[in-house]
Amino acid sequence: MKFYDLSVYWESNPFAEPWPPKVEFSNSTEEAVKLAQKLDINPNDFQDGQALAVESVSAEVFTHVGTHCDAPIHFGPTTAGQPSRTIDELPLEEFYGDGVILDMRHKEPRSGITVEDVQKALSDMEYTIKPKDIVLIMTGYDKHIYNEAYLRDQPGMTGEATEWLIDQGVKLMGIDAYTFDRPFGAMVEDVKAGNKSALFPAHFIGRKKEYYHIEKLGN
Repeated sequence: MKFYDLSVYWESNPFAEPWPPKVEFSNSTEEAVKLAQKLDINPNDFQDGQALAVESVSAEVFTHVGTHCDAPIHFGPTTAGQPSRTIDELPLEEFYGDGVILDMRHKEPRSGITVEDVQKALSDMEYTIKPKDIVLIMTGYDKHIYNEAYLRDQPGMTGEATEWLIDQGVKLMGIDAYTFDRPFGAMVEDVKAGNKSALFPAHFIGRKKEYYHIEKLGN
């Protein structure tokens, strides 16, 4: 069996996050000095004068920094009239199962992935979604995580396409881009043009029907 790491890094990368964290690495010798001061001992009291290497994360750190799952509570306080579940309330078995990759690398920058796009991708691979399938949307934008295109140009799911997958029995979806919807800039442009429904349509479907999605996948 071969395993694939689908995550991206926590790092001080302004292309991957508008509010990146400050990530610092400290080696064993440096930590011996720091920890000795805290413990009121001599750095040489550590074997070979070395403590334990560590990484520290600071600044405005929030859970969007790396690969993460948006739980129902993120979409709104209620789902289908019931209190939305938090991440710790989601059953682990729903994060394990058959995965289906939908190739959307042909989509235009900042465009919406439609029901027709999803259905065509499934038809091309001669596959029918079954309940509890995990659907992963491949945009190819994980390859842009070190340039401006990552935050600016990705395509994103429409509310209609997201709801269609939910109706097929899908609970968990994922995307290899910054957000499940289109980029912030694209949505804001539409709102300023008078379309208020352009803001987070895929996310907000989660207020109507329960599902969860993973953002910032890689590889």
